[in-house]
Amino acid sequence: MLIVTLLFFLGVFQPLEWIIYNNLFRMRGTINWDQRVVLITIDDKSLNQFGQFPWSRQRYIELLNVLDQSQPNVAVFDIMFSEPSPDDVMLVKAMEQHGRVVLAQAWDNKGKPWQPRPELEQAAITTGHILMKYKDGDGMLRRVESQIKGIPSLGIAALEAYNTFAETPPLKNIENSLWINWISKVEDMPDHYSFVDVVQQKIPREKFKDKIVVVGVTAPGIDVLTTPFDYEPPTGGVCVHATIISNFFQDNFLDLFPPGGWVMLLLLGGPGLGWTITHWRTREKLGFLGIISIAWVVFSLLMLKLNYWLPVAAPIVLFATTTGIVALREHRKIKLDNQALQYLVNYDGLTQVANRRRFDEYLQQEWRRMEREKSYLSLILCDVDFFKRYNDTYGHQAGDVCLKKVAQAMTQGVTRPTDLVARYGGEEFAVILADTDVEEAQKIAEAIRSQLKALAIAHGSSEVSQQVTLSLGLASTIPSADLTPALLLKAADEALYEAKKTGRDRYCVSIKLD
Repeated sequence: MLIVTLLFFLGVFQPLEWIIYNNLFRMRGTINWDQRVVLITIDDKSLNQFGQFPWSRQRYIELLNVLDQSQPNVAVFDIMFSEPSPDDVMLVKAMEQHGRVVLAQAWDNKGKPWQPRPELEQAAITTGHILMKYKDGDGMLRRVESQIKGIPSLGIAALEAYNTFAETPPLKNIENSLWINWISKVEDMPDHYSFVDVVQQKIPREKFKDKIVVVGVTAPGIDVLTTPFDYEPPTGGVCVHATIISNFFQDNFLDLFPPGGWVMLLLLGGPGLGWTITHWRTREKLGFLGIISIAWVVFSLLMLKLNYWLPVAAPIVLFATTTGIVALREHRKIKLDNQALQYLVNYDGLTQVANRRRFDEYLQQEWRRMEREKSYLSLILCDVDFFKRYNDTYGHQAGDVCLKKVAQAMTQGVTRPTDLVARYGGEEFAVILADTDVEEAQKIAEAIRSQLKALAIAHGSSEVSQQVTLSLGLASTIPSADLTPALLLKAADEALYEAKKTGRDRYCVSIKLD
């Protein structure tokens, strides 16, 4: 959970969040534009009529003259008037005549102000910045700085100008970033008109009365802006300012869930989910993962309708990660339980070497393998000398300890992973040696005796030594269809009997299998 939280704050999920953000807006659909916002666009139709952009000041003078006939209104230009023009004097006059013109300003890449001509700035009621410094990695603008260096954004400046003749709610939290609540495609905006249609007075004058009229370029390739609704093709940057104004009037800027809340959700939600699904079957876990992921997407969509933007990718990754961890943990537990069960089935609980069941199974397995490879298979049977007397003298607990040490000595006497030491029954042990002829088997038998001797386990009741000793019987053969594992076992048992008969504390070898 900490990893998901860390990745969330490092922005690892941002590309996926951006994709989901765009699709959530499209799933939500359009919302209403505020009727107090009008958008006049310099579009392809206007360029075809008036020629290539930028235009002479005369075009804007014509527009202001039209808007002046529909007072009161605010004319907002998302256009830079930074270069001098012979028509500036006439434009100043038209701006002063209108009385409520808002102009744009910005800064270049070095932070140098990019402002309107001084005479134009003086004639404007105010200016606002059009800097879009927070475009995300996918080219989408999702928030705007309400103020930069004390200069309000163009939309906020327009609202301040509008407040000179119409009562509006107070501007709240304008010192913070404004998270844009995209409304619709520009072409679907009810009060959206082509520049050429307005100056040719094809639009009724009352359409501009008591309105904020935002003017800017939407023609392709000039001031490109991608939104969740306008992406193929994109629209113009002027749409941002119109949207901000409408968001303010409708009081529907996007709100973000507090970062601290996400920390709590991610840190507590994961363990909570894990605890809930711990004992569920895998199919139930996967089904619940699908349901909760879809539910979160639906919840995020509903919250977007209520003007809240919730991350989607990080919570779903949290759900999936938690489910995966729980499933893997349970799979590992089952695997370990199975391994433990297998161990209990195949190994002796006291001595921790293979039991009789495992011995019989492994002998059959190695017999078949050596038969295929036409190689030697050797078997050693061992018996602790006078073990009953040991138990009678030292007690059964000491006897158990003795058997453990004998098993330890035998295990240390063999070195290859294919060699198997097993408790054959009571105080009897066995060693299966694949790929081992009789000479090598004798060396291993002697190594086992040496390991046990080094332990120096006291045995005062023994008739052959003051320490615990072993009698060993050894048999070896190349398995074939004419022979069976039982014959090898019988031969080793006969050799063990011979070792006991001839004085114990030694090994004897069976010459042949009968």
